[in-house]
Amino acid sequence: MSKLKEILVCSMMVAMLSIPATLSRQVMAIEVSKYSVPDFSIMIGNRLYTLEYANDKKNESEITKAIAGNIGDIYIKTTGDNWVDNSTGGEVAVSIINKLDVKLFNGVAVETPSVKKGSIIFKSVDIDTNLQLGNLAYKIGDIGTVCEGYASAIDGYTFVSADATFTGKFASLDQPITLNYKKQNIIVNVPPTTMVTGITANQMFNESDNAYVLVQAVDEDKETTKIRVSLDGVEMANVNKTYMFQLNTRIVGGHVLKINSVDKQGLVGEEQTFVYIVR
Repeated sequence: MSKLKEILVCSMMVAMLSIPATLSRQVMAIEVSKYSVPDFSIMIGNRLYTLEYANDKKNESEITKAIAGNIGDIYIKTTGDNWVDNSTGGEVAVSIINKLDVKLFNGVAVETPSVKKGSIIFKSVDIDTNLQLGNLAYKIGDIGTVCEGYASAIDGYTFVSADATFTGKFASLDQPITLNYKKQNIIVNVPPTTMVTGITANQMFNESDNAYVLVQAVDEDKETTKIRVSLDGVEMANVNKTYMFQLNTRIVGGHVLKINSVDKQGLVGEEQTFVYIVR
């Protein structure tokens, strides 16, 4: 008690240097960390007093009762973020002070602020056609907090941007925000096919007939599509784009000709099989 009085009396001289008599902003929080506490303020339990208030004669009875009824330590702020323990005179870590709760400030009960809610109505549109994509999305949160995950994934579209005025935080009730999406340019790789000229299924040939077959790739990128040709299980060709060859008509009997194609992505087309007979 005597040490506190000594500090308060000594601090009276510092008060002449225009130290503020109240907090720099309205007290609405609970933890000390929420305040901008003036230098030479006193923390007695859960009661916070400014230097001017504590040294005012008319408040002496209140300060005396606060000290008498206090169970814990009494802390005094010196300058900056520095606090000292009134009992020991030792410095106290600001992290400890910041966790203390304040219930009274200069004799007045501190009110806990009510948290105001905000809401956002999100409308997703195609950035090129301005057509709405899906239903409106409604999100609620505390005003000033960040709205997480507002850009939903939409099949076939890529999220581009939100309204330029949107800060990403809840700001008011029923705040309308437009989300812009770009339609993806999806290229479907169609399996390649082949066009065969010069032979039909079960065609008959005489021995040593001159018969030629033309095979052409049919694909969106036929320049890189490979044509595969096999005769009686033996590969004859694996070439790009087009292939012309003479049928084997020197050997009498049945023959099996298989033709297929594969594109540069490795997608294989439907195999065509031709059976022909040499007599």
